[in-house]
Amino acid sequence: MNLSIVVRRAPVLIAVLSYFAFCVCTFGETSDLDGVANGLSGVLQRAQVQTVVIGDFPGIGDGVSLQGAFLADRLWFAVLQQEKGFRTLNRGALHRQLYAHELSNTSFEQAQVEAASALGAQVLITGRIERRANDLNIVITAVDVSTARDISQWTWVVPRTPSLDTLALQPIQARGPVYVLQQDGVSTPDCAYCPFPKYSEAARKNKIEGTVVVEAMIDPSGRATKVWEVRGLPDGLTQRAIEVVRQWHFKAAQNADGRAVTVMVPVDVTFRLM
Repeated sequence: MNLSIVVRRAPVLIAVLSYFAFCVCTFGETSDLDGVANGLSGVLQRAQVQTVVIGDFPGIGDGVSLQGAFLADRLWFAVLQQEKGFRTLNRGALHRQLYAHELSNTSFEQAQVEAASALGAQVLITGRIERRANDLNIVITAVDVSTARDISQWTWVVPRTPSLDTLALQPIQARGPVYVLQQDGVSTPDCAYCPFPKYSEAARKNKIEGTVVVEAMIDPSGRATKVWEVRGLPDGLTQRAIEVVRQWHFKAAQNADGRAVTVMVPVDVTFRLM
């Protein structure tokens, strides 16, 4: 039941991605996130890519909101499940590079490519969110960092909800008010009081074990004021995880001045049968 922060080391050398030199492949619309992640994994394996990082997803304009960070986290954890022959770098490391200074003379897209390059990532996975009447149409793009050229694209469709729409109204910006993972040197919250989640009867009967990943907005008091599913488990365990994280108490995140701040981060809740 620790904060789900996956720290990866980037290699020093960046290989040339000659496999990508001749085409951009675009795939059909799907609501299956695991299908998108599997497709990405296949492309990366065939190209013998070693390091990849998931960037934040801007909307129609050039800025990015908490919605774009949350949806990128969902893709991050889906891709982590599909890793075969490559490593997915920590998104917090990208945030440290990307939001370290105000974007002025460059686009957000170019800034992400430059940040990915500084991390030693060969491929940047990014997305652009289009808001439609009932859903969000997200064009996922794999970008060759060395050339900034698009490699492949997928379209992921996510149903709109009031909660997701609210996140879209909160841009990521310097000095908050809500920070994302490791932005501006903000620390990661630690669990201070985190009781075990309770099993549902169905999950116990079916002997379901594993980890639910949620996204939590943790305020300066150390409480999770909002919780969203990132990657769930069946038989009611996802809802049990959301309920227990709302009861947890964290040591709040702090900025460089030692002041407690609000942060939105992935949190994992593990279920194990005794």
